[in-house]
Amino acid sequence: MSKRWFYLTLPPILLLGAAFVLVQLFLELDRDSVDRKAAERLTLYRQTILGEYQKYRYLPYMIARDPRATSALGLGQPVESANRFLQEMAETSGADLLYVMNSEGTTLAASNWQDPLSLVGRNYGFRPYFKSAIQGEEGRFFAIGATLGEPGLFLARPTPVSGEPLGVAVVKVDMGPLEEAWAEGGETVFASDANGVIFLSSHPEWRYRTLSELPPDIRETISSTRQYGGQALQPVSNQPVQSKDQLTIEGRAFRHNAADVGLLGWTLHFLVPVEETRKSVLPIWTGAIAICLVYAVIVLVLRGRRLRKASVKLRQESADLKELNTRLVEEIQERRRIERELLEAQRGLARSSRLAAVGEMSAAVVHELSQPLAALRMFVAGTRKFLEKGDTGTATENLNEIDSLQMRMASLTQELKRFARPGESRIEKVDMRESVRAAEKLVRPRLEETGVHLTLELPDRSLDVETAPLRIEQILVNLLRNGADATAGEEKGEVLLQALEQDGEVLIRITDNGPGVPEDLRERIFDPFFSTKGSSEGMGLGLAISMRIAEDLGGNLSVGANTPKGALFELRLPAFSAETILHADVSSPDHEAAE
Repeated sequence: MSKRWFYLTLPPILLLGAAFVLVQLFLELDRDSVDRKAAERLTLYRQTILGEYQKYRYLPYMIARDPRATSALGLGQPVESANRFLQEMAETSGADLLYVMNSEGTTLAASNWQDPLSLVGRNYGFRPYFKSAIQGEEGRFFAIGATLGEPGLFLARPTPVSGEPLGVAVVKVDMGPLEEAWAEGGETVFASDANGVIFLSSHPEWRYRTLSELPPDIRETISSTRQYGGQALQPVSNQPVQSKDQLTIEGRAFRHNAADVGLLGWTLHFLVPVEETRKSVLPIWTGAIAICLVYAVIVLVLRGRRLRKASVKLRQESADLKELNTRLVEEIQERRRIERELLEAQRGLARSSRLAAVGEMSAAVVHELSQPLAALRMFVAGTRKFLEKGDTGTATENLNEIDSLQMRMASLTQELKRFARPGESRIEKVDMRESVRAAEKLVRPRLEETGVHLTLELPDRSLDVETAPLRIEQILVNLLRNGADATAGEEKGEVLLQALEQDGEVLIRITDNGPGVPEDLRERIFDPFFSTKGSSEGMGLGLAISMRIAEDLGGNLSVGANTPKGALFELRLPAFSAETILHADVSSPDHEAAE
């Protein structure tokens, strides 16, 4: 029995052993591939750094030779012409900063002389680049700016370029774009100085961290030169460096490759996560384990165990399938019954919709006739009082208004019928100012009742529109009445109507100082039977009818917020032009009378 199990387990053991050998081989191949790629990328990044350095290396030498930049040294004080020259040179060359210092390290001219944090008058004699340049050498130093707090590469030259130096010319190169390019590349790369401080990195959080703990004397030197502006300079990892090929940062292991830049003792580092160097491991182990599992399954199948289990499971599934089929038949019957009930409900809904349409038209008639009736009551009461006083002239005028109102009510019934059949109203040339005045006369009783003040701002020139006058007045009456109702509760209710021509359209803007329309209700404000008033104050048809009329006449009605409070309604209609009169759809008087 034991010998048989030995022969059964021998193939998987041999397979796993072969997988282990392959894993070691491919691990070495993957590491070699990663190292070759790292060497290529490090060469490229090194050239970009040296290219940036060579690009600006000549600039301090040119500044040191140009008397326009060094004129301040001869005078011993700042000179505006030198500042302007340096500013122009910085803009032309793309350098971050250009400045000139005297022999004591005090800046006498700088390209940022107009900025609040200008370098002019500030002393940087403690910087290593100044100390090297004042001794006649080329000064190079990477540091965080002592004034602006922005990092950069400082390049310096003595001036004059030969003889005893009287000062130093300096250019500051911004290495930020180079660092941003690294980050956009999606690779992990950083540069460290001779002390192991990271000053450029594709991961900004690693900047001004160290590869290992810095000795006190090096910290003292960095502090005296203020190279990194008081940064803590803490190690990027609390784990010691195990080998030069592997680096652990923030708990994550990386394959590490490095290359000397050849400038200021800088070193470039290229990191690749260790898991990328093991990308061949998972497929090998997966394949080996899968083969072992297949082998185990074959063994089990040959021994008949899986077959018996499958047979039992098949019988169970057959019983479940029969039960499921029975439930399915019952569900089909139930759905057919529900479909019949749904059909009956749809027929009932259609009958209800027809009744609702009749109710909507009835409500619209009541809504649209209530305003002229209110005005009619006011004129009748006034006429009686004028007759009692014997003022027949004014009474006659009121009778004329009453006659006009009854004619308007007759026209309104025709207009409400056209609400369901748009496009049958009489179209004519109308001066919108007259329509506004007519609407104001109809709403005047409501304004006097609520104590709301209405202001009309109408232009001197006519606002001609080719439209249906009664339907336009209907919109204006609805909007003005809504404004009066909205501001009735205010201490000083104000409604303002402005009319103007704008971009080939006539714009009627009506604003009030009421509570306004909440933003979440503005999309629904034009729905039929939707109203922000109480149920006893309105049926919610006015704005719905107004919107329908505006769209039928080729215009638009919108709502917004007034400043500082209240609602804003805008009615836009196409302005009259001589070309459109040829295409107007004008109904004949006989046709109107027939309706």
